[in-house]
Amino acid sequence: MMYNKYKLLGTLTLLAVLISGCGGGGGGTSPNTGGSGNPTDTNLSFKLFPDNYFLNYNVSANLAGSDNKGNTYTGSSAENSLPETTFLSEYAIPIETIINFTASNVGFAAVTQNQYFGTNASDRRFLGVDGDITTVSANTFTIPTTAKIGDSGTAGTYTDNSGSISTLTWDIKDGFDGNAKLTLLTTTNDQLGNLDNTFSTTYLIKPDGTRLSVELKTFNVNVDLEVVLSGNY
Repeated sequence: MMYNKYKLLGTLTLLAVLISGCGGGGGGTSPNTGGSGNPTDTNLSFKLFPDNYFLNYNVSANLAGSDNKGNTYTGSSAENSLPETTFLSEYAIPIETIINFTASNVGFAAVTQNQYFGTNASDRRFLGVDGDITTVSANTFTIPTTAKIGDSGTAGTYTDNSGSISTLTWDIKDGFDGNAKLTLLTTTNDQLGNLDNTFSTTYLIKPDGTRLSVELKTFNVNVDLEVVLSGNY
């Protein structure tokens, strides 16, 4: 069980750094994942980041879920923007992410990590992360300010201090009733090129970028562990 805990922690540490929201802490009700309703107009443009994401950002959300081994999870995530700095020799805005969770089979754990974004608002890029798992090199691409349902793209590829390589992609799908689903998918291969894990973060968003709910899904190949967490903002 200890091995499972630390493999899960490693996955969450590297990949769940994009957990974020807009508003106060989430409640205990089932998340509004936008699974049904009236189709959203595909001509609508959606902001990929809330207006205050890179300045004075301070949000939190409660999470709950389960895994494919029959265990349950409860926890929370909190994010806040930090002063401008440099990362991989580029000017960057850090977003600090703190994740606390309790799993029914392994007890309590906590993770703190920073994610770094470029400072150019017209050429926004995700540069990588630091902490126990740290990005040491990256090949990044512009993340658009807005996108429409059906749009998708690649944010970059990232090599960490263990030699693993991750690819981050994004896409927009119908969230119904005027909303959309923004999914960030990270696929990580180990030093030998073998698939190690996947992690998706799906936000239900409004056109102005406000994030209404989040669903996190991680699958670790080595321990055959899939965890799904979700909550409202």
